[in-house]
Amino acid sequence: MNSLVSPLRWVPLLALLVSCVVLGAAAGADAQPTTSGPTVTMADTELAPDERVVLTIDGFQAASVTITVCGNEARRGSADCNMVAGRGLRLDDDGTPTVVQVPIEVPPVGCPCVVRVSSRLNDEIAVAPFTLVGHPVEPLTDGPATSDPLVVSIVARPAPLGALERARTSLGGPARYEVTVTVRNRSTAPYSHVSLAGAAVRSNDLLATLALDDPGVIGAGQTWKQVVSAEVPGPSLGEIEWRVTASGAGPAVTASDVTRQRPLLLIVLVGLLIIDLFVLAVRFLLRRHVRRERLGVARRGRGPLNSWNGRLG
Repeated sequence: MNSLVSPLRWVPLLALLVSCVVLGAAAGADAQPTTSGPTVTMADTELAPDERVVLTIDGFQAASVTITVCGNEARRGSADCNMVAGRGLRLDDDGTPTVVQVPIEVPPVGCPCVVRVSSRLNDEIAVAPFTLVGHPVEPLTDGPATSDPLVVSIVARPAPLGALERARTSLGGPARYEVTVTVRNRSTAPYSHVSLAGAAVRSNDLLATLALDDPGVIGAGQTWKQVVSAEVPGPSLGEIEWRVTASGAGPAVTASDVTRQRPLLLIVLVGLLIIDLFVLAVRFLLRRHVRRERLGVARRGRGPLNSWNGRLG
């Protein structure tokens, strides 16, 4: 039984791991926000009907696009555009912007006017505003895209950790995450009053808030993205829900993601302690049984001798 492990052997290891939990490591710096997406620029911004203009198209993932001239800032989609005179174009696939010259056709509705470049599924879009000489200017009318213009997403992943932080998190201590938030403007109008609020929750208990920047102006078809660090306090065990809400451009839009934390080192240590306690209990019961056996043998050995001594007396 002397070969059995004593729980005292784990004390130095536990002390080291607890120090890891206490010390931890500094959180990484947040990444600067970026804005990306398809673009179209015009060589001239004041044009007459049938005048030709040079366009520079860049940032599309689609292989081909449709170019149309639209009034009403194309807020109602194809209904605002001269689709009959629209032109299909295959984009250059060498990674460079595509340059093309197109005529300016008169749109079916009044200005503000734009040249709209869109993919076949309209999931990628870029616009360039311009002044169409002689064409009337009318009040803007919103459409489905402008009534619900934002698409929001959030993705949380465990942050790269050093040895101390890995030990701390694996013991159930605070855990650090890298959280990516994206906001895409799927409409043809820019938005400059978007407000973001993000947090991490567990069973509706607030664990952390996300330090998100002001997105500023999100242009038509553009995607704003920011990666921030967030630390969830211990015990970091079970599911964590990450939420972000974007407001200020149509109805508020909320997105969420779920992460799951399993402190493996803590589970292992608890298992070892349970095994040690079980071993101690077994040792105690065995020693107790041995004492009883020895005591019984001693009593049986003294019994006849005591009887003989009584007879002699």
